[in-house]
Amino acid sequence: MSKETISIQKAIPIIVVTWILSLVTALALVYFAPSIFPPLCSANIVDEAIITSKLPTGAVTSAKILDGTIVAQDIANGSIIAIKVADGAVTTTKISGASITAIKIADSAVVTVKLADGSVTSAKILDGAVTTVDLADGSMTNVKIADGAVSDTKLAANAIPVNATFAINPGNTSSTTWKEIPGMSLNISLHRTSHLLIMFSAEAWMTAGGDYLLIRASVNSTIAYPASEKFIVLTRAAFGNAASNSFIFYLPNVSAGTYTVKVEWRVYTSGNTANIGARTLNAVALPT
Repeated sequence: MSKETISIQKAIPIIVVTWILSLVTALALVYFAPSIFPPLCSANIVDEAIITSKLPTGAVTSAKILDGTIVAQDIANGSIIAIKVADGAVTTTKISGASITAIKIADSAVVTVKLADGSVTSAKILDGAVTTVDLADGSMTNVKIADGAVSDTKLAANAIPVNATFAINPGNTSSTTWKEIPGMSLNISLHRTSHLLIMFSAEAWMTAGGDYLLIRASVNSTIAYPASEKFIVLTRAAFGNAASNSFIFYLPNVSAGTYTVKVEWRVYTSGNTANIGARTLNAVALPT
């Protein structure tokens, strides 16, 4: 090695000093004259040069995502949770056919207005589920009741208005004007317009023969049919004889209300006496 050659030991300090001076010069230029070094721009980055590992977590914000560029495959399965869906954002067209199953519907969530008219068929009603409170007043019409389905046990007490009375104590009259037969009066209440049937039976006789004992039935002040007093003859039995007689009187289209039904009697000829023994009176109202 010639004596002009600089040893490596002497060159190292020179190289270090030179590097430090170069660094200081570069930093000074950047600080005092930054325009000399233009900023890094898109043109300086090679296409597809920035990969996932070069992006720090949270570096890509909403402003950096181009509107409309996120497609279905960019969204991870299960990543859209309830709070990410805007209220009212899911419309009918976004729900696939038959996708809403029973477990997706909250208990008691389906209210009346959500049911289409006629959508609840017989098959959808549980057997025995329709109770009395579910039936509207007046909803059970005649055509909805099967023939022979209503038995006597289904009728409420006094559903068919009826009343009856009887007497066994003897009675008599010599009046030629109408008088009530003792014990032969009753009340009956009608809830609708009805036909009244009045049934009367008695044993009776005349003290002297040759006269007539006449009877009639009345509802309040209205005389029931047959109303001809010459037709209604209870007995013409001779003295000491008695006869058992029965009659049915009829008064149609009696309005709703409470009425007094009574049977009256009189003798045809003054001076004669009619007698009566055991007797019954029945009144039945039949719907018009």
